Amino acid sequence: MSSTTHKFLGTVAVLGALAMSGQAHAQATNDDVAALKAQLRALEKKLDSVQKQANNTQKQQAVAQANFANANAAMHKKAVPHLDAILTMPGNRPTFCTGDGLNCVAITGRIHFDAGAYSYSPKSAATSPQSVNDGINARRARLGLIGTYNKDWEYGLIIDAGGTTDGQAVLNNAWVAYKGIKGLIIQGGYIDVPYTLDESISSNNSFFMERSASQVLAVNLAAGDFRSAFGGQVFDKHYWVGAYVTGPTTGAGVNHSIPQPLGATFRAVAVPVNNEVSTVLVGFDALYLAETGGVTNNTLRMNDRIEVRIDPATNALLDTGTMNFVNSAHVLSGEGAVRYGSFLATGEYFNYSVQRTNGLGDLNFEGGYGQASYVLTGESRKYSSSAGAFGGVSPARPVNFATGDLGAWELAVRYSYASLNDLTVRGGELKNTTVGLNWYVNNNTRFMFNWIHGTVDKFNTAGINTGADYDVFAMRTQVAW
Repeated sequence: MSSTTHKFLGTVAVLGALAMSGQAHAQATNDDVAALKAQLRALEKKLDSVQKQANNTQKQQAVAQANFANANAAMHKKAVPHLDAILTMPGNRPTFCTGDGLNCVAITGRIHFDAGAYSYSPKSAATSPQSVNDGINARRARLGLIGTYNKDWEYGLIIDAGGTTDGQAVLNNAWVAYKGIKGLIIQGGYIDVPYTLDESISSNNSFFMERSASQVLAVNLAAGDFRSAFGGQVFDKHYWVGAYVTGPTTGAGVNHSIPQPLGATFRAVAVPVNNEVSTVLVGFDALYLAETGGVTNNTLRMNDRIEVRIDPATNALLDTGTMNFVNSAHVLSGEGAVRYGSFLATGEYFNYSVQRTNGLGDLNFEGGYGQASYVLTGESRKYSSSAGAFGGVSPARPVNFATGDLGAWELAVRYSYASLNDLTVRGGELKNTTVGLNWYVNNNTRFMFNWIHGTVDKFNTAGINTGADYDVFAMRTQVAW
């Protein structure tokens, strides 16, 4: 075999070997690619699974959040129907109401700050007290809340830190009332019982710094402010009728572990004339004290200061002392009022009767007052159908020294009388004349100036007059909202 043949065969052998080697390499590369593709498909499946799980988790979170939001909204809708509270200031009284006006709560208060000086002359060495002190007194210092809920229900919670002796803060009012029917009010709690004409006029609107002694003697038996009571009233433009069952008053001195007083009041008013110019009112009142309360539940005492509350020692002047074996007591009274323009006159007469046991005779006392006012600046006191009484003076031109406006001015005069003398009880006889000047700066502020000229005659068993003559000059600064 020639060398050429050897070369040819060698070349063929090399080429064959190279071809086989290339095929083997190509086969190995294809296998690797297939394996990688399989791994990629497995990873894609895992990513798809993870993505699906993530989407499901987000959907579950969204559903949970929506359910929570719906449940929270439903809860608040059920518990608090309205959250859109609106602040208003009617009469400068901060008042929060829901948007529909069905629910409101307001901050109310009044400050009556008094100062006074006495010219006092005892009628004998047996008079008590022998002297009295000038001074000051936060007669009323009240702050509280009043409100309406569900339109037809009203409530109040008021604390009073004032009083005759500026004592500790006590509960003044805590009541709930239903007013869902026009011309009808049903209420219960600690209230100012609407008994007598003068009591039905707010202390913010009274003619004088203090109500008459004869009226206070009647009210203190089973009515007045701080008194627990339940009852109602019906009213319209031409009538007012109310009746209440009453119990004890609030205060630190009340002991609920002993018998409590129990009474009832009734007031009926007719208003035959009631228009913008004039008002005529006539009425009848009755009070019954069934249980006197106290340890023995058969004692009673009637007294009052001389129509000013600066020195409480004057309480001893008009005073029955403790009356024993008292079974019950009642008061019958009449009231009347005439308003014409800026002029208003009112008056009441009271007959007090005390029924006693153990062979003691019944007692009869009496008292009354007449008062009149004239608003010098032309405003008038309007009749309030819901109160069955008259409101205050709203100055047409509140004080503004820059424009020369001086508010409203009112002149008032009163004569009052009370006698607590009968049988062996010598509680004294009071006769007072009071002149007052009221300056209404605006609807929230007024200044009151009172001059009281009076006398109490009170004879003891020896025939000695233990009364006193007096003149009192007093002033009140009043802010109310």
